[in-house]
Amino acid sequence: MTIGGDGAEVDWSVGYGPPAENFQARLQKMIDGVDTFKAIAAAYTKNPKDVATVFKLARKYGDRYDTDKANAKYKEVIALDPEGKAGTYTQEYSGITASYTEFAEYSMATANIYGPKADIAPVKAFIAKYPQSKLVKQAYGSLADYFGYRASKEDVAAFFVEYAAKYPNDPSALNAWLSRIVRDKGPYDKGKELAEKIKELTDFNPDPNINMNIAQLQWDLGEKDKAEKTFGKEFMEGQVQSLAYNLISYANFWTQNNTNLDSALAMVETALKLQPGNSYFLSQAAAVNMKAGREAKALELYGPAFAKKNETDATALYSYAGFWARQGKNLDDALVAAKKAVDRMPGVYYIWAALSLVHEKMKNYPEAIKAKEKALELVPDQGKETFKKDLERLKNAAKR
Repeated sequence: MTIGGDGAEVDWSVGYGPPAENFQARLQKMIDGVDTFKAIAAAYTKNPKDVATVFKLARKYGDRYDTDKANAKYKEVIALDPEGKAGTYTQEYSGITASYTEFAEYSMATANIYGPKADIAPVKAFIAKYPQSKLVKQAYGSLADYFGYRASKEDVAAFFVEYAAKYPNDPSALNAWLSRIVRDKGPYDKGKELAEKIKELTDFNPDPNINMNIAQLQWDLGEKDKAEKTFGKEFMEGQVQSLAYNLISYANFWTQNNTNLDSALAMVETALKLQPGNSYFLSQAAAVNMKAGREAKALELYGPAFAKKNETDATALYSYAGFWARQGKNLDDALVAAKKAVDRMPGVYYIWAALSLVHEKMKNYPEAIKAKEKALELVPDQGKETFKKDLERLKNAAKR
């Protein structure tokens, strides 16, 4: 909360959520007096009939959980614009856009559902009044929280049947029901049915929190091997590797666009912590650092020390040589690595191709041609035409 020189409230910010830049921007708006409580309250005093201003003031009170004051202003919004024609608001975290009036009714309906004396009737009334609203799914989510944790065991079935019927292909809706079944230790037949459907829906992108519920169901049923497969070590290692891949993809995207470089490099560091010593991630991290103009860091991660450590691994040496050839840097060491790779796996065409590329980058065309000719001998038939054209290109370059 910020207080002005006169002791009056200027604004407040409740809670923190990453990224830090967004939180900092929020604080800066507060300092600049943009959409602060003081500014909105002043605008309201000047024109208490402006729906947008009244709505902003209601949200300000809602942000610090002052439900009574928030609801009083939401009621003013509804009274001023019962048909919802005065304008719209877009919810920041969901992107949902609806009229001020609709949001006011939704906010009032859900205001008391999380308290010790939860009142679900207003939420049900909102769903009935606005069946096509984009906010209905959130309203059902509020009810799912109530029926999942606070409603009696006898009252939950009818709601979850309705919720699952409304969103039959939404894993989160089905998982809400499964979570309650796990908590109640039954009915297990329905739990197994839900688990199978959820696994089908999330097969290509499993959610750890959902898998945890499925695993608990399996564990309770004595299916311990299944639980291990669903939420065991192998599953979580896969999640870690998937996250590392995503972090590298993020870093590559932003370095290619020369934006968010600090964040991109930080994500690379995180990926390497998740997958230490992994050749692929080291090469990707080096590529990101090269794009960011940090050649020294790239060499530290994926330079001569890496090649020496992996001097008996032909695949690692081939990849290393190809990487630096494409970069046009560290070519002397790339050549040593390529030669070692050829010595260890002389019958592999792409290793000879890597050696040829290093020689080409060093403008050593006679050796590049020899290596490409060897690669051409070994390459499968479907690749020969490409290699022939490449060989002709090298021969023409040697004549210049």
